[in-house]
Amino acid sequence: MVMMTQYFTGKVPFRDIYINAIVRDSEGQKMSKSKGNTLDPLDLIDGISQEALLAKSVRGPMRADHKARIEKYVKKHFPDGIPAFGTDALRFTFASLANFSRTLNFDISRCEGYRNFCNKLWNATRFVLMNVEGHDNGFAKPCNKDCGPGQYMDFSPVDRWIVSGLQRTTAEVTKALAEYRFDLAANAVYSFVWNSYCDWYLELAKVELNHPDEAQRRGARRTLLRVLEATLRLAHPLIPFITEELWQKVAPLTHRYGPRWCADAGRGGAGAGTGRTPPFGDAAAVSGVQ
Repeated sequence: MVMMTQYFTGKVPFRDIYINAIVRDSEGQKMSKSKGNTLDPLDLIDGISQEALLAKSVRGPMRADHKARIEKYVKKHFPDGIPAFGTDALRFTFASLANFSRTLNFDISRCEGYRNFCNKLWNATRFVLMNVEGHDNGFAKPCNKDCGPGQYMDFSPVDRWIVSGLQRTTAEVTKALAEYRFDLAANAVYSFVWNSYCDWYLELAKVELNHPDEAQRRGARRTLLRVLEATLRLAHPLIPFITEELWQKVAPLTHRYGPRWCADAGRGGAGAGTGRTPPFGDAAAVSGVQ
């Protein structure tokens, strides 16, 4: 690749090479077909029964003792087969394990935890959409000098707290990706979404959404949407499929995509003159929260 690119373009195609660690099983053993501890990524994504996994593991010519060893290993470690985790959960698992060590021990239970994270993000988006659709969410006009008590929109201390948390997370993810520390980027996204946005802010926002002051309710709805939309773009390099699906529903409500976003772009707003949507995973573009 390097020689062909230099020959045709006179340029070096890349200057950084990322070498992944050797993936071992949960017990630290090197994966080998004769041991039966190898895993097909498609089986982790789509799931497989124990019978099908056993037949797949002993397929082809092999010694009788190897076959017996494989059958024992599969029956012990996968008594119910392998459940379906999905592509994003598998990607997130390996990203979280991608430190600079020479080897990494892959435990299938980690996939289950990150599948739960994807479900958490999905349910959080459903909650937000349920509470903002059909309302004035504060994106119709810019918030200049009419934000505050008694004004068009009022942001509570809780709103400002989650926005500051997003800013810090954005900085952490930007730094981690620049240094190829995918594990730190994954952990930063996980911690912010699970511990800050879902466990705390969504619960506190329920109070703000029932506040007697419409300006405060409007500020809460705007913050719910804006932080979620930015978080989906921030997580997109790690879990692209679920974030793409959710972003397509959230972004039009924040004027980041769709007819309203195009109208804003025509007035010189974000994306004006580009003919494209704002980029996923562009951590620098995520920072404009309010």
